[in-house]
Amino acid sequence: MAKLQLKLEKQLLTLKNQEIIASGDSNFDSCIFTFDESWSGFVKTAVFYQDKINVQYMVLENDDTCMIPAAAMARAGRMYIGVFGIKDTAVVTSTLITVDIKEGAISGDTVSTEPTDDVFLAIIAQYQRIAEMMRKYEETAAQFNDTMKEQNRILETLNAFDVIELNKRLDDIEDRIISYTDLAQELIDREVIIRDVSIQFVEGVCDIENEVITQDSLCDIYFDEYSYEFAANALIMVSSYDGYIRVTSSVNIAEKLNANILVRRY
Repeated sequence: MAKLQLKLEKQLLTLKNQEIIASGDSNFDSCIFTFDESWSGFVKTAVFYQDKINVQYMVLENDDTCMIPAAAMARAGRMYIGVFGIKDTAVVTSTLITVDIKEGAISGDTVSTEPTDDVFLAIIAQYQRIAEMMRKYEETAAQFNDTMKEQNRILETLNAFDVIELNKRLDDIEDRIISYTDLAQELIDREVIIRDVSIQFVEGVCDIENEVITQDSLCDIYFDEYSYEFAANALIMVSSYDGYIRVTSSVNIAEKLNANILVRRY
């Protein structure tokens, strides 16, 4: 009974011993593999053949051993041995070594060349797992590509496919928004509305005190509907001073009026 000792260093496969193997052996000769750390985590399958149209596979046991398939040494000649490993979507293969099969008492015509069902099932299961992982990867990649196409379509619609140019445009827009915001805040700070001001003329004059008013302020007065009926019959003038507004009327209006005053400060 031959026990071939094979060593894997990365992808280099070497035979450590010489054994006599005769053609026609079945479930008798075996291989013992040793692997370096680069093969850790891989499910390993040994490959045996005398010609490439009749390749035999054996999934290694937990102790990295397997029987040599009878179909791979059915006749005298050169037998090739290799191994490959599968981990997730990664596949690693070894180099090949050769073993000379001596002429035995049984010819290859009396030995089945079909690999066993359990070997087929093990290999099919491994490749189905790889195919499923690749399918999921392709679906994810397709979704990513669709998303990128949609984003590019939007960018092209904006005439901004160039990312640098788009960023520059966005920066310009942001600067303008900040400028508008600053201007709006400046206008808010400049303009003050004094609401519901009670105006009572005494000899055609009414002073309204307010600390926000300065001598340089411009003031507009807006009467409510009731007060407008009286104010429309007179010439109303508004003058600003530090700390107060003076409202004058060309005629003396006895009624108490109500108004809002817009103050623009400079």
